[in-house]
Amino acid sequence: MMLELTKQECKWLADLANKEKVEAGHNNHETPHPLFELRRDNMADLEAKINAAIARQTQREGRGAR
Repeated sequence: MMLELTKQECKWLADLANKEKVEAGHNNHETPHPLFELRRDNMADLEAKINAAIARQTQREGRGAR
């Protein structure tokens, strides 16, 4: 199943992933636990993938506008 999101929805998801990553890092700092570290790493990976998708879409839009 493939889901298509708008650029605005992708940006919202990237912001949400970043907030979760920061919160997990904060929680891991206060109470070190592998689960918080894994959560932070997963959110960082998700954020990177979403930002890459936004960049690709922006490039496509730039090429289509010419």
